[in-house]
Amino acid sequence: MTTPYTHHHLFEINDNLKLVKNKLGPYEYISIDDFYKRPEDIHQMLEDSWVPNWKINSQGRNYKDYFDCRSAIQLDLNNGFEKEYKTINFLKKALNIQEYSCNEISLNIFTWINTPEKNIQFLPHQDNSLNIIIYLDKINSGGTALYSQKPKDNLSEELDIQYNIDDIKKDIQVIPSKFNKCIIFNGNIPHGGFIKDHSKYSNGNWRYNAVYFFDKWQN
Repeated sequence: MTTPYTHHHLFEINDNLKLVKNKLGPYEYISIDDFYKRPEDIHQMLEDSWVPNWKINSQGRNYKDYFDCRSAIQLDLNNGFEKEYKTINFLKKALNIQEYSCNEISLNIFTWINTPEKNIQFLPHQDNSLNIIIYLDKINSGGTALYSQKPKDNLSEELDIQYNIDDIKKDIQVIPSKFNKCIIFNGNIPHGGFIKDHSKYSNGNWRYNAVYFFDKWQN
C-alpha cells in the first residue's frame, strides 16, 4: 500500500526533549530518550520499504553475506511548513552548533544472510561530523561501539564490513541501543555498529537506524 508523507510530519521530534550527558570509558556522548513523536509509523515505513544497497563491489561481500542498505531523505527546507525546521533548530540550539549544517536523514538498514561468529563486528570507521543516531528497530541487541583507534590495515567497506575484534576486545566501549533513543557523539571517534547476538539480526530480522550528520560550514 502506498502511503504519502512529509518528512517534517513523519520524523517530527517530541516536545520537551531532555538531553543527558553520559560518560563511557574515556568517551562522552549525549542521549535523548523518546526522540521521535511517531516512531511506530517510521518503523512500519522501514519494514515496508524497498531499499537500495549501500557500499558494494562485485568482489565484495554485500548481498552475499549480508544486506547493507541505505536510503536518504533530503531535508528540503523552505517549503513554508510550520514545523519543517523543528528538528534542525532544536539540535542546533541544544548542542550549540549554529555553525553546523545537515541536509539529509540517512536511513541505515541491515541484516545478515550468513550469521557470523560473535567476534565479527562492523568495520570501525570515522566521520568528519557530529553524529546523531536514532535507533529504530525493536530488537536492540547491541548498539554502537567506540574504539580507541581505527584498524591499521587499509580495509574497504565496499569489499567487506566484517571485522574480527578478537585482538581489541578490551578497547571497545558499547553504547546500548534502545528503540527511539537518540545518541550524539563526535564522529571522529572510531566507531561502528555492534551486534551482541547476530542471530537476532539474521534471516530478514532487520537493524534500523536514522542518522543526521552535522558538518561544520566551510567558508
